[in-house]
Amino acid sequence: MNLLSDKHLRLMAAGVVLLAAVLGVFLFGPALLNLDDGTPTATAGSEATVIRVIDGDTLAVEPTEELAATNEDGTEHVVRILGIDAPEMHYGDSEAPECGAQEATDRLGKLLPAGARVHLVHDGQADHVDRYGRSLAYVDLDDATDAGTEMTAGGYATAWYPRGEPEPERFTTYRDAATEARDAGTGSWATCDIRRQP
Repeated sequence: MNLLSDKHLRLMAAGVVLLAAVLGVFLFGPALLNLDDGTPTATAGSEATVIRVIDGDTLAVEPTEELAATNEDGTEHVVRILGIDAPEMHYGDSEAPECGAQEATDRLGKLLPAGARVHLVHDGQADHVDRYGRSLAYVDLDDATDAGTEMTAGGYATAWYPRGEPEPERFTTYRDAATEARDAGTGSWATCDIRRQP
């Protein structure tokens, strides 16, 4: 005589599934349900190859399936380093470069020479792309060097983000590095006021 009918077996299986679901929610909570607890988290980005440095906070990398070309020729994708701001070069207009702009561009060029492999890391709270189609990302080298930290600590850029936008996850690190560089008169701080206000 079969003590467990098909109906009983189905009910037991359904109970096991329900119990597993309840335990999953209890153990993993917001992560399982994809609930936002407000904690910023950097998200995976893309690997890229540097083509050129545009200025002290912007570079061009080779386009990939994940990084669509941002120029008409389809030859490069522009990346704006998130959380920092360097003096402007003013390409294409009549204004002269801002104080420290050429030094910042040269410094980023040494840090990220053509052909260098970089990791573009997105911030969990910030947009991944700006209105110009440029990636907004932290730029890390293979040895985990953070380009934003190097630029602010060297006195070539300051910590910055647009008003009304979430504070970038690495902003505090960049701000502290920029403050130390300013107080020490490092890099462009020796001759320029490169402050930007978030």
